[in-house]
Amino acid sequence: MAFNRDKLLLSIYQSCQHRPNALIDASDLTDTSIYKLRTVASNGQLSAKQIARTVQVALNRFDKVASVHYQAFHKN
Repeated sequence: MAFNRDKLLLSIYQSCQHRPNALIDASDLTDTSIYKLRTVASNGQLSAKQIARTVQVALNRFDKVASVHYQAFHKN
């Protein structure tokens, strides 16, 4: 399946909904995650596990509540 930025954004947004600027925060976190994923993609391929782990690390550094919410729906 092809990578879908909008799907990733929506997933992160749902985890950040408690924040006052949830859409802006989610968009920035999506961009950060994609940047980091480019460094770990082998031959242009990413696994769902790699994506979830990368987003989990970014969320954990940014907002613990969002991280816990994301982890509940995206098990590594």
